[in-house]
Amino acid sequence: MIAKLLGAILIVFTAYCYGCSISAVYKNRVKRLEELLLSLEIFKAEINYGLSLLPEVFRSIAGRVRGPIGVLFARTEKYMKLQDGFSAGDCWRKSLQDSEGELELDKDQLALLKKMGPVWGKGDKNDQLKQVALMQELIRQTLQEAREERVKNEKMWRYLGLLGGCTIVILLL
Repeated sequence: MIAKLLGAILIVFTAYCYGCSISAVYKNRVKRLEELLLSLEIFKAEINYGLSLLPEVFRSIAGRVRGPIGVLFARTEKYMKLQDGFSAGDCWRKSLQDSEGELELDKDQLALLKKMGPVWGKGDKNDQLKQVALMQELIRQTLQEAREERVKNEKMWRYLGLLGGCTIVILLL
């Protein structure tokens, strides 16, 4: 009897943890988009007030922003130094491919990040700032959608995990 009870508790707990892991994806998406907005603010400040080269700006962003977004900028900076002759957009695209799984973003959000590639290093200072401001606005809209999706789905997945575990236990009894 104790073995059945422990087994049932283990099943419910495992199913609940699975639901929590799926709900954490929604939370992490919001966090990544917020980190990306912070990164673009740092980029604007570096371009507007500093005379840094693009790899130095990316290194600065990577040093200030933690997590996968910081790693994304660090990889881009590394590729820009190693891949002599490639554009900043090519290096951004390659580092995005390397970071795709860590970012936990959906395909539309990743497509938005891919659109940022051609922006890096193109045009003069004012053009850069305009492009970054446009990207910030698009990311803010995406962030709002991600927040709404998080509110809608986060609790649902936790409850589905718990209820799914209870259902499995009931079916096994």
